[in-house]
Amino acid sequence: MCSSDLHLHTRYSDGAFTPGELVRAATTKGLAAIAVTDHDTLEGVAETKRAGEAACLEVIVGVEITARVEQQEIHLLGYFFSDDWQASTLVVALKHAQQIREERARQFVGRLNDLGIPVAMEDVLACSDRGTVGRPHVAEALVRRKVVKSVEEAFERFLKRGKPAFVERYRMEAAEAIGHVTRAGGVAVLAHPGLNRVDAKIREMRDQGLRGLEVWHTKHTKSQTEHYRVLAEELGLVATGGSDCHGPLRGGPIIGSVPVPYEVLDALRKA
Repeated sequence: MCSSDLHLHTRYSDGAFTPGELVRAATTKGLAAIAVTDHDTLEGVAETKRAGEAACLEVIVGVEITARVEQQEIHLLGYFFSDDWQASTLVVALKHAQQIREERARQFVGRLNDLGIPVAMEDVLACSDRGTVGRPHVAEALVRRKVVKSVEEAFERFLKRGKPAFVERYRMEAAEAIGHVTRAGGVAVLAHPGLNRVDAKIREMRDQGLRGLEVWHTKHTKSQTEHYRVLAEELGLVATGGSDCHGPLRGGPIIGSVPVPYEVLDALRKA
């Protein structure tokens, strides 16, 4: 059975793989297709598609947008944009999101400096050699500065909500994000719903244009997977999934560890 992985990150956001390395990892796993879903950026898609064409691997244009339902943060996946996606309002919205991410990183650095920790914005940018900047890059800068021994320790001591250097940030509303994806010719999918606690709002999001639900995810329990499979069927949403792999240096799930039947891609195209 041909399988795919529809939730993957590269160094254009907070992944450890270059696009070429991601494609090689996918072909080694025998995947038929992958989707690049970097956080708030489409900048890695073109390079990944070129690598995929050379390796005879189908690469789907995708993105993972940080949004919110009321005050709860959620992540929306967008797939299968029209050919003119690079000129869409989605790209403008994502550029704005990237600017917000960079400003937030500067605020993290400022708060860390107030705590007497000698880290600079240049250190953070050095950890992100391509696209968006986020908390993982601040954490990696702290590791390189030997303030902490691991990214996990950086989050636990400084960067998580409630910790001394935490900074809240702006997130667009879910309806706005769904609208951007739809106007760019894409299909919007709610990522890892078991982590977001917005079940009561999924029907409303469906009415706003949501077309899929990430049923299979490495952090979903068996009961959650079954729950969201049934919910997707009840609401007429495409049941999809992916590993959410960030690469070998980031730990966590391995590419292809949540194999998704290729038929799911056909269902997303129809949606």
